[in-house]
Amino acid sequence: MPLKFPKNPKIFDKFNNALTVLFKYGITPFAENGRLKRLAEKAGVETLKDVHARSKWEKIRLATQELGPTAVYFAKFLCSRPDILPLELISEFSLLEFDKIPVTKATAIEIFENSTRRKADKTFSYFDSYCFFQNGYAAVFRAKLLTGEDVAVKIILPEAYDNAVSDIKLIKRLAKFADIFLERHGIQNADEIISSFEEIIMPKLDLNNEAETIKRFKKAYRDMKNFAVPEVFLNYSSEKTLVTSYYNTSGITKAKEFTAWGLDHRKVSDTFLNTFITGMLTTGLFIGSLSDDIVRIMPEGKVAFSDFGSANLLSSVQRNLISDIVAALTTQNSGVLANSLRKIAFNSDVKNYQEFKNDVQLLADNLYFMESSEHYMREFSFGIMRICFKHKLTLPAEILRAFSALSDAENIALSITPTCLISEFFKPYGKKLQFERFSPERFKNTINKNLSQASDFLENSPLELSVILKKIRQGQLYTNINITDFNFFIQRIDIAANKLIFCFIIGILILSATISAVFTKDGFMIFGLPVLSFAGFTLALFFGIMLFAYVLGTRFKQHKKDVENNN
Repeated sequence: MPLKFPKNPKIFDKFNNALTVLFKYGITPFAENGRLKRLAEKAGVETLKDVHARSKWEKIRLATQELGPTAVYFAKFLCSRPDILPLELISEFSLLEFDKIPVTKATAIEIFENSTRRKADKTFSYFDSYCFFQNGYAAVFRAKLLTGEDVAVKIILPEAYDNAVSDIKLIKRLAKFADIFLERHGIQNADEIISSFEEIIMPKLDLNNEAETIKRFKKAYRDMKNFAVPEVFLNYSSEKTLVTSYYNTSGITKAKEFTAWGLDHRKVSDTFLNTFITGMLTTGLFIGSLSDDIVRIMPEGKVAFSDFGSANLLSSVQRNLISDIVAALTTQNSGVLANSLRKIAFNSDVKNYQEFKNDVQLLADNLYFMESSEHYMREFSFGIMRICFKHKLTLPAEILRAFSALSDAENIALSITPTCLISEFFKPYGKKLQFERFSPERFKNTINKNLSQASDFLENSPLELSVILKKIRQGQLYTNINITDFNFFIQRIDIAANKLIFCFIIGILILSATISAVFTKDGFMIFGLPVLSFAGFTLALFFGIMLFAYVLGTRFKQHKKDVENNN
């Protein structure tokens, strides 16, 4: 397919930049001499040998990092698709970070004033000169309201929306350009994948969505004493500005700072993991893309998040199934783990269930014997991805993000306490979950769910049946039968026809004998029955015995044939 250059100058610039970056990290090994070397140097490659020495997965990560925040978000999005990316690249993409873009105080104030129609000097008594957090599209400044509250002011960076739209259009163009290559590698629905990414990334550019998310966290986590959720000042917030209460916090990996507050490393990591795991499995709300900058620690030891833009929500069914998986991991119960994976997947058709169960058991055994300082959740996530890819199971994106978030949480905890083992937090929680699995309340909910499904089935069945009958009458219902062994098929039809004929003869004999017994009053009797009736019932009994023997004989022959084929 020929590549059509975009008419939009902005997209053309991005296309040119993308080619430059790909050239820098892709063709560099072949550009050590001659004109290609000079072209590479013009493209920004100053140290060809350093680039050449890196692995191909690392080159892809570095190129993605250089392509900007949309490319980083897209790479993180694809990490939940092991059917598209190799696990080595998924592991490399987990190291991606957003580049820091200089944002001045004047720019932040201008965005605040334009988006809220408020004057900064009539709103804030203080506004910091430097942002203390960035996530690619947004920057956060510390400020103080005239009413006295310390607040964090989050603003969407200039041209962030236009850049995201242009980047997504460019990704779509590149996907069309590479459609033959993608189809050759088994990726048939590139447009749908990009559209799904667009549906996730564009709401991040509207801070009203994040304000609603924070309110949900406030309600869901209200009983968790070790977690702090900021207040949202809706009067000062808009689509491009979000004002929340500011907490005095330290980055969770900055050990020197919270050590000065008298906090113990182990206690900090334990509090963080316990809060994150409990919050995910009890409320369903969790942050999908954790980083050192997002997770914060307060002087009193509470956990706080500086960004809620990547929040995800698990349904109650998904939470229960993840809970079952957690419980199964702690007890090495491959049966529960395998069934939970099948239930949580979109398609539960596993061709070789015993092999699937054995793979799951091997994964559980390997995880059980892992030592501290090892990446338990990363091995679990990758192991689940391998098993699902091997047996063609498709897990929901929310589940894969939950596993990825747990892996990120584990990495953060290990950076604080290298001897931390996340599975230790699952064990007591897993025992509790196992007990809850057999609780009367859960049985009650299961029964109610099954009764509701049965009621829906009985209610909808007549309507569905009438639709089918209508299509039959109108000749709109078709069937497609694929016969692999025609002789065997004819043989089975012959057997079924013989059985039907026997049943028909037996029915006629019984009916005739009954009519004869009712209407015949005189004549020779045998056991109180007319001769014709007695003969009819006798023949019916004889044919019934023959039919029974015929059925047993055919089943015995089929069983014997199956045994021979298996041997």
